[in-house]
Amino acid sequence: MARKKGTLSRAAALVNEINSTLGTEVRLGNDERFEIVRIPTGSLVLDRITGGGFALGRHVEIYGDESAGKSYVAYRAMALSQQRGNLCALIDPEHAFDRHWFDHLGGVPTELLTFHPANAEDAVAVMMLLAGKDDLEIVTTDSVASLIPTEESVKDPREEDRIAAQARMMSRALRRITALNRRVLFLWVNQERTNVGIRFGNPRVTSGGRALKFYATTRIEMRKGELAKSKRRVAAKGKLVARDVPVARWIQCRVEKDKSTRPYREGSFLFDGDTGSIDEASEIINLGLEDEVIERVGNSLDYEDLDGRSWRATQSRFTTWLRDNEGLRNEIVGVIQDQTIREGVYGDG
Repeated sequence: MARKKGTLSRAAALVNEINSTLGTEVRLGNDERFEIVRIPTGSLVLDRITGGGFALGRHVEIYGDESAGKSYVAYRAMALSQQRGNLCALIDPEHAFDRHWFDHLGGVPTELLTFHPANAEDAVAVMMLLAGKDDLEIVTTDSVASLIPTEESVKDPREEDRIAAQARMMSRALRRITALNRRVLFLWVNQERTNVGIRFGNPRVTSGGRALKFYATTRIEMRKGELAKSKRRVAAKGKLVARDVPVARWIQCRVEKDKSTRPYREGSFLFDGDTGSIDEASEIINLGLEDEVIERVGNSLDYEDLDGRSWRATQSRFTTWLRDNEGLRNEIVGVIQDQTIREGVYGDG
């Protein structure tokens, strides 16, 4: 039987009863608080495979090979967040933060909360406090492997440690942080170790036990791919000679887990060693070809802009156009981002 206009549904009436009796905040499933809000990752490829960017109010774990761009992605996401007027915080147990590099990535070091915790419990106490701040958008921990529990820090290093101290600490920490968190994105940069007890299957395991795997909404695996080389003049045996020198590396990314969009999406981007950043032009070309926005004609790339003008050139020249022509670059990026949105959370893209 249809409900009379202006009357509450049974669910809404029950929510009101519970909240008025207990003083709780039970909500209906269509409440705006449950709407997934995404923010840019700093990479068009990562935006695509994560369904439009990192989801606020969740835990995201970035793990994989060393020198695979894990910290870069976290720092770049914070820099972009600052540019949108938000506050960000960095938990830095590695003491590896470089303010000049963060400034290079577009961040503002003087506006970044940075903490070098003496132990993991101090780090968790700060994270619990930050989780309730509405004007804070990202808290990055770089890295999980460097968080040292108090029971480990106070012992003589020559003594044998209790098994799984860090795993127990992470389990307790994640329960408490998650319960307090409302909209803060927690980015966890993690390292891998070799599990010597595994004889078959994948011998690699992330630090900190299993808790983060379960609490993370998104887990992104990053692997080093092949090197990109360029001719450079280098000194050898007292002479300048032209040699192929590594200048960039392809990074392979895979969404191993995602509860906010489709998992198992993959992509790759080129990390430019000269600029210390992702080569946006290569991302535009690869995604443009995938979306059939850019067409390959023989040895050339062709794009027809919104005014009907054709941009056709070799890949090298087309790359130069993208780097030098902001209007062209922004137009193609806009089309690619529209396609990312059209694919939707569980789209057919």
